[in-house]
This record gives sequence, structure tokens and C-alpha cells, in this order.
Amino acid sequence: MKKYLSILLIVLLFSSVFTMNTLAKKSSNLVADLIFKNGNVYTVDKDRSWAEAVAVKDGKIVYVGDSEGVAAFKGTDTSVIDLEGKMLLPGFVDSHNHAYLMAESLFWLSLNPYSTVEERQQAIKDYLKENPNIKQLRGVGWDQVKRDSEQRGLAPRELLDQVVPDIPAVFISNGHHSILVNSKALEIAGIDKNTPDPEGGTIDRDPKTGEPTGILHEFSAQNLVINVLPQPDFTVQEYEKTILTWQEVAAEDGITSVFVPIHYPTENLLKAFEALDNADKLTARYDLGLWADETKGTAQIGRLKELRDKYQGKSYKIDTIKIFTDGVGEHKLVWDQAVLEKTVAALDKEGFRVYIHAIGDQGFYPSHNALDAFQYAAKVNGKRDSRHVITHIDWVKEDDIVRFKDLGVIPAPQPAWFGKDWYADVKGEALKELNHMNSYFEAGIPVASSSDFPSTNTFKRDMYPLTGLEVGVTRLDPDKTTEADLNKVAWPKEKASLEDMITSYTLNGAHLIFQEDERGSIEVGKKADLVVLDKNLFEIPVTTIGEVKVLLTMFEGKEVFRDPTYINASYIKALVDQFEKDGKIANHGAARSLQSHLDTVIRFEKQEAVQSIIKHMQSFNQLLDKQKKAELISEDAYNTLKTHSDSLILKWQKILKKE
Repeated sequence: MKKYLSILLIVLLFSSVFTMNTLAKKSSNLVADLIFKNGNVYTVDKDRSWAEAVAVKDGKIVYVGDSEGVAAFKGTDTSVIDLEGKMLLPGFVDSHNHAYLMAESLFWLSLNPYSTVEERQQAIKDYLKENPNIKQLRGVGWDQVKRDSEQRGLAPRELLDQVVPDIPAVFISNGHHSILVNSKALEIAGIDKNTPDPEGGTIDRDPKTGEPTGILHEFSAQNLVINVLPQPDFTVQEYEKTILTWQEVAAEDGITSVFVPIHYPTENLLKAFEALDNADKLTARYDLGLWADETKGTAQIGRLKELRDKYQGKSYKIDTIKIFTDGVGEHKLVWDQAVLEKTVAALDKEGFRVYIHAIGDQGFYPSHNALDAFQYAAKVNGKRDSRHVITHIDWVKEDDIVRFKDLGVIPAPQPAWFGKDWYADVKGEALKELNHMNSYFEAGIPVASSSDFPSTNTFKRDMYPLTGLEVGVTRLDPDKTTEADLNKVAWPKEKASLEDMITSYTLNGAHLIFQEDERGSIEVGKKADLVVLDKNLFEIPVTTIGEVKVLLTMFEGKEVFRDPTYINASYIKALVDQFEKDGKIANHGAARSLQSHLDTVIRFEKQEAVQSIIKHMQSFNQLLDKQKKAELISEDAYNTLKTHSDSLILKWQKILKKE
């Protein structure tokens, strides 16, 4: 009898514990704000494991597992997203993105849409007519000016002089390593045939007369002109608009963290980040790298430390210095090697991470010089967890891959570049030095992939991580190739696995910005930076990866993008609930009338009653209009609900047409 009583007590004890655990999960501390269920969740944890469900509370992941287990985290106010087999990934990390350069397309004249000299000159005339009182003209995109000028027997600057003679005009190339300026700009900068080239830069000259042609290569030469312009930099307000606009595109692309290397001196940009961070308007995690002037060496480190100490926020930080070892075109090092090594060592000693640009060319390997500088710093200061970086690395000596590993240097390539047409022209032994990817992974090096936005417009979406994923796996141009082309790859050894490529855009990117304990994988305790894709990348042809759509992006548990095709009545109802809580709907009666319409639509969605859905959502819009007129709903809430309602109507109208 005692035996049975003991067993009964044990059973009751375990039952009590189970009940208490269940109640604990139902308590306010463990009830989730959001649940994803029935999905293909690729966690990118150390085991690269899969799950079905994820629960999120207060911006962090509190559960990863199966759909049955996540039910314990559901409360009365928990939002639930049924993934219906769609893929859930960690938010993407772009490890080289010039987000601030979106300012050029917002505030400057772009000549990229035009193909002839006459069209470009007319665009300039039209711009000046529309902006008659400007004191300078800034623009981007006349990359073919040397060819155009040679065809007309003129200096490049003279093509600008013909349409803008009276104010300084400066157009930067899409690659940003060269500028075209007019004679007025050269005049105010005091540049003539006797002006020496600055360290690392080149003033292009007429071979017969020595006169400047109007083209200046690399940043030390560019700054001779830019620094004397009436407005050398964008304003703080312009940068704020730029960052907010860039964030919208980044969210559409599933990007939730980014490393931003700055390539000119600007405190206005830092002030803009500070203002937006203080206002809680940053919807991505930013790691900023300040530019080091190749003409100033170690003398500039004090100022760089001041800026680092002054600008640190919740969603952005400065811990990095950006250095150029080479530019584009010439086989020319930007820095004197001895100055480079001393400067890198001094920066390393002050706790900076150094991020080095090294593109290279066949027979020219600036990444080797960068590795020498890092090796010198380690010798002088001792090794530490510095996570120094070399980016681009188009051409790398095969033997130097081992040095990346030994020195703890992170490669940050742009995988989408691997599909360029010129890649196929490289043959034989030279391939062993071009665009490595798989070799880094095989060596155990944490490659962090990136886009270099907007320096190249290689493909239709030039910072879309899915494009980089596809090209990293296929080594083919995603806009032109199919499955049948996979056997045509010139250097198949460097094709990476899909698992490794995803890691390079998630966990390795988080590692680069010292955030691997916070982001980069779907694990309990980490920030809920998450992306929903419309297809499972592991179940589709690799040549279609770039066509996969981002349906939903979340930053720290907050939704920052939702594709119109992923909108339903339940989602709009959740928005109504939130707007009521936030006081953007005047009273519960107004909110309830909106919810009542949506409850009806939810029922019709389950029945796929297309015409009834459209009819009731149109009635919902009419109710929104009445509430706005009666001032029962805020402008912000009205616009959001109306936009989403219109998207839902359009979605079902398209389905109706197919029927």
C-alpha cells in the first residue's frame, strides 16, 4: 500500500509541476507578443537546425521549436502568424553598404538615365532652369565622359563648361572613385597644371599641355575640389531623410543590420544618426566606419577618437575606421605602405577595428599589403579580438587565404559581382586569384557578404541579399542564366553551399559587427530580427533564389515591412487593435465597428469567397472615410489602414480575374 501511495504522490507531484509550468507559461512574463507557427524555420544556429515555430516577446525570441510547443506561449493578446510552410530566416546583415549615398539620388542630378552627350547636357540645362538660384551643381553618373570628350576633341571639363560655366559643377562616377568637374570648380580649388597630385590621388592631365582635364581620381584628389564648394556636404536634415528612405528599401530587402563604411569626412551624417536614434526612428542596426585620410596618417587619430566617443547610440555605434589601400583603374596604392602600417597599428592600439578596401587586379594585390599592415599591428600590439576586415578582395593571392585565418581577418566580398560578364574572360591559373568564396569557408574563415550599395548597379536590385545568395552558389549572372548554365562556370571550385552563403549574410555578418550574441540566428534570447520568404530556398532551383520574395521583415520584434500579397483581414484587425491601444482611434465603439467588418472578412477569407471579401473591404474603406471625416481616427492610422485595405482588395481582385 505504501508503495502505491508513493507512486501516487510522485504522479501528483509531477502533475503539479507540469500544471505550474503551464501556468507559468501563461503568466504575463511568458505570454508572447507574437507567434510564428507551421513554418520552415532555418535557425542558422551552430547546428544549422530547423524548427517549425518561434515566439517573440518584448523584441526578443523566447521560444524556438515545434508548433505544438509554441501553443503554451499564446495569450489573449498574442498575434499569431501561420507561415503555412513559408521560410523564416534571421534578418539579413549587409556587411558593406553605403546607405548614406542614397542622398545622391534624392538631392542631386543623376545622368544615368541618359546615353548621349546631348541628352546629358539637356538634362543639366533643364535642372538649372528648375533651380535658378543654386550656387553649385552636384550630380552622379557621367562615367563615359572621357570617351565622349575624345570623340569631340574636347577636354572632359569643357563638356560641362558648355552648359554650366558660371558655378562649380561636380559629377561623381557611379563607382565613386572619380569625379568630373568644370573649369569653375577647378578655378575655386586653385588647381592648374602646376598643382601636384596629392598622396594617393591623381589629377588627370592633358598629355601635351599638362592642363587638368577636369577628372580627378581617388578621394584625396576629389577633396581638393569638394572641400571648397559652397556646400561640401549634405545637411543634417537631408541625411535624416536619406536614412529614413534607405530604411524602407532595406526593410523590403529583409536587411536588419548593416555595416556602413563612410568614405569622406562628415559630421552631419553622424548628427543625423544621433537625432534619429534619439527619436527611436532607426529600424536597422548600424555599425559605422569613419574614413581615414591617406594624407594625414596617425595625426588624425585624436579626432577620430573624439567622434567615436561623441557618437554612440542604441541602434548605431562607431568602432571602425575605413581605409583605402587602392582605388580603381591604376595599379596604384593609395597609402604609402610604411604610413599605412604605422596608422593601422596606432588605430588598433586605440581599440579601433580597421576596415580596408582592396579590390586589386591581375598581378596587383592590395589585400596583401593590407594583411601586411594587420600583421605589423599584431606584432606591435599583440593579437586581440579585433575583427579587422578586408572588403572587395576581387584579386587575392592564393597563399594569402591562410593569412586571413591566422590573423583573424574577416573577408567581406560582394558575391553578386561574381556573376559579372568579365568574370568569364579570366582563364587558367589566373582564376586561382579571382573572387574566392568557398576557399574561405573551407578554411573556417567567417566570410561576411555584402552589396557595396550603391557603388555598382550590377543587377536589378543591387543590394538584395537573395541576389548575392544565388550568385554565391551558382557563380553565374542571375539576370541571364538558367539551370542549364550551371556546368559552364569557369571556376566551380569557388561555388559555395547555400548553407554557407546564408550564414555569410546572417550570423557571420552579426559576428563582423560584434553582435553575434544578439543577432544573426534564431535562438532563444536573441533579438527578433526575422525575415519571412515566400519560398524555401532549399526546395527550389538555385538559379531562382534571386527571384524569391521577402514577405515580412521584423526588427527587434517590430514589423518594418510587409509585402502587399501577405496582407489579410486578421493582420488589418491587429493594426486596428494597436491603433486603439495607442489612442489613434477615438473610442472603443469606433474601433469595434472597424473590427466587426474585418471579422466578417476573416470568415469569407476562410471560405475563399472572393467577391464577398472585395465587397466588405470596400465597405470597410467607406467606414474609414466616415470616421476620418468625424475625426474619430488619426491621419496616420487612417492612411495605414486605407493603404493595407486597398492592397487586400487589389490582391483579391487579381485572384478574381484569374478565376
